[in-house]
Amino acid sequence: MRLTRSGIVGDGGDGGIDSIYTFVNGEQLKEDTPVNTSQKKNHIELIVIQSKTSASFKEDAVIKFRESAQDLFNLANNPDDYAARYNADLIDKVKLFRNSYAKLAKTFPKIEIRYFYATQGDEVHQNVSGKVSKLQEDIVKMFGGAEFSFEFVGASKLLEMTRNVPSTSRVLEVAESPIGTNAGSYLCLVSLSKYYEFISDSGALARSIFESNVRDYQGSVVVNTGIRKTLENRESENFWYLNNGVTIITPKAVMAGKQLTIEDPQIVNGLQTSHEIYQFYSQLESHEGDERAVLVRVICEEDEEARDRIIRATNSQTSIPPASLRSSDDIHRNIEDFLKSNDYYYDRKKNFYKNQGMPVSKIISISYMAQSMMAIMLLKPDSARARPSTLINSDIEYRKIFSLDKSIDIYLKAIQIMKAVEAYLKPENCEIQLERKTITNIKFYVAMVVSIKIAGGMSQEVEKKLSELPNVYVPGEILNNSLQQVLAEFNELGATDQVAKGTALVAKLPLS
Repeated sequence: MRLTRSGIVGDGGDGGIDSIYTFVNGEQLKEDTPVNTSQKKNHIELIVIQSKTSASFKEDAVIKFRESAQDLFNLANNPDDYAARYNADLIDKVKLFRNSYAKLAKTFPKIEIRYFYATQGDEVHQNVSGKVSKLQEDIVKMFGGAEFSFEFVGASKLLEMTRNVPSTSRVLEVAESPIGTNAGSYLCLVSLSKYYEFISDSGALARSIFESNVRDYQGSVVVNTGIRKTLENRESENFWYLNNGVTIITPKAVMAGKQLTIEDPQIVNGLQTSHEIYQFYSQLESHEGDERAVLVRVICEEDEEARDRIIRATNSQTSIPPASLRSSDDIHRNIEDFLKSNDYYYDRKKNFYKNQGMPVSKIISISYMAQSMMAIMLLKPDSARARPSTLINSDIEYRKIFSLDKSIDIYLKAIQIMKAVEAYLKPENCEIQLERKTITNIKFYVAMVVSIKIAGGMSQEVEKKLSELPNVYVPGEILNNSLQQVLAEFNELGATDQVAKGTALVAKLPLS
């Protein structure tokens, strides 16, 4: 499970909560993440964190946890009624949790609520730990049957966590002796129950092993419905007779008996099959004993370009929009190389540069690049704000943003403008003190106005004008004027999330 910066809410009025995350079936919820209400068995996990640099644990922190829980997690209360007490970011994250719970309540989901309190101290005084039981009582009353945990994370534990690099290998138990190659690749049959275990982490889908797949789960499309019916009909032919199977890429695989240890496995073909197998067995009381098998290809390949070719080839048998092959496209390789030469790291392969220890502020994700380009070059900050995760699902929009026909330095300039705006909007740099939520809502609009001003006020030629500049410099005066302009219109329209995600604000801003 990976926690991202998106869950950070600590900024005054945070109720003692510095970070808060909601996971549904192992997937972190964001504002545009769909919740599958048709799945019968669900696991909702809420993680609440307070992290301090103080040298000891204090009672006040646990008391604040309890007060914020009573106000915000009590389903009889409306979180918006506490807007004067808690900041907008915290309220939004609480709504994510509450909304997902409301949508899935009819499925009687497993609820797990985990609190973490981290400081540089080590000893926890009994007066501090004694406060936890009252918090637990409140949580259990509000969410009957919820599993509650509270962990004090001190200096020793933090040091241990930084030193403990989690293993990236997984073990796949095969049903029959596999066919192996000299290069260390394997073709094997795996029982469905053992494959279910391979793709699961404590009952949740292990999403990290699907990060290189070119598309997400497609839901109840014809193919998936067929897979589901095959799984349900245990009297039919063996599953692998009727299914194309799964392809796993790995830099290294080692066979010992019937156990195949796979280093950093990535399932690059068979996502739909894997999801259907996971969903089928996660609904059962026991997944043991099903001897039907799935065909698994384990391809050992260390070279990045070769891995990309395999991803493309193994997904060429079915109809996939070109936009789905995103990270493997030449344009993304070109952006990665160009940004690297300019001190930025384009995360074409998720977490690649993070794992190499590069500064987080210098790592640019594909979705962040798409948002920046959409706001600055396409002048659609409303789309950039409203659809951070699903912005480029449309093949048409994807081609408008990522194209070999564009000057490669446009992507760098978009990032430079976006970063300049974000730096300016920070409290220590901006004369106007803005709440974090307001910054989130208006930053793409400010970036759009800034780009138009830098381009000489010619909105229809922003991309052309910016590409002609040898480099991008954003004066403080332009940043200030752009902010004032956007903020005035934003406030006049009501300064809400709906305003930022709608078309009204763009229409009010002069694009010349």
